Amino acid sequence: MSYTGAVRPLPPIVLERLADGGRDLTVLVLRFGALGDLFRTLPPVRLIRAALPRARLIWAIDDRWRVAVEGHPDLDEILALPRIHRGDRWAAVVAAIRRWRAGLRETRADLVLDFHGNLRSGVAGWLSSAPVRLGYAGHQQKEGNRCFTTHRIVPGSRRASRMERNLSLVRALGIACDGLPDSGLVFSDASLEQARDIVLGSFGTEGSYAVVSPGASRTQAYKRPPSSLLAAAIEALEEGGIATLVVHGPGEKADAERLVEAAPRGSRLAPPTDLRVLAALLRDARAFVGGDSGPLHLACAVGCPVVGIYGPTDPAVNSPWGVPHRAVFPVHAAYSGVKKKDRRVGRFEQISPGQVAEAVGELISEVHPSD
Repeated sequence: MSYTGAVRPLPPIVLERLADGGRDLTVLVLRFGALGDLFRTLPPVRLIRAALPRARLIWAIDDRWRVAVEGHPDLDEILALPRIHRGDRWAAVVAAIRRWRAGLRETRADLVLDFHGNLRSGVAGWLSSAPVRLGYAGHQQKEGNRCFTTHRIVPGSRRASRMERNLSLVRALGIACDGLPDSGLVFSDASLEQARDIVLGSFGTEGSYAVVSPGASRTQAYKRPPSSLLAAAIEALEEGGIATLVVHGPGEKADAERLVEAAPRGSRLAPPTDLRVLAALLRDARAFVGGDSGPLHLACAVGCPVVGIYGPTDPAVNSPWGVPHRAVFPVHAAYSGVKKKDRRVGRFEQISPGQVAEAVGELISEVHPSD
């Protein structure tokens, strides 16, 4: 599914600079979070960099997620903005907005690409004073975001993937999206060494392993697959001669421990890891299994084959990308691409352990046919 072009033509001066590889053009990318969405924005941003090597490219992001893109070779600058929380005192909110305004104005952006599409990103684009602010129309934006953009992409299907939605902004600049690049994430020697130490300490060897993530953030706990489904995946991996490392984020250790207890003996509980070490673990893993979460999209970002288990989220909208994958979901669920509706129609209870095991076996056979 492709999107149409911008609602109205871009100004001639912007078109001229786009045609000249981004000469004298400052592009401000707005995508503050969440983690999975950040990783799904990286390939479109890389396409922009490849087409506009002379442009100045800045990414505005939540300060807590800066680590996700820090040091990326395609970015000239990162603008980490303080997050405003519901319940914050007015004085704190006003102070944060002032910091936003100062930081955004200092970018002197010519062009804003609003990948986020909500009120906060709309206001941020407006505060930047950029003369051209490209965003979404219709159901692809919310909270009045369209009131702050100057050019908008006509919405496509509600069930179009998030990646396709992101690529629509790139196409609106006249940039071809014939192939999807990888994320371009950089791995430090320290992170790679830590990952190797974890694998060696868990299995006594640096042999083949898969990564399973049972968790989800507190606000998205409904995306967490039941242990029975993940245990079936671990058993299928073990039958294929692949050991399993069960990873966990903040607040997820208890879920990970329960899964290891319920799973076959080939699984091991990973120690706490930061995002960079998790990325290094995933880079060298044979496969990843988990729900629709940040780690799943990080696995896609680093080239790790994926089995995604989808219940209350649409497997088309949130599909894995850029890697061999299988999506497991209730076969009779009438997904709509509308979050509130999909949470009611798709339930993990409608997925059998056998479905998960079959998907794991198919993926391993596809990616490692000689095993």
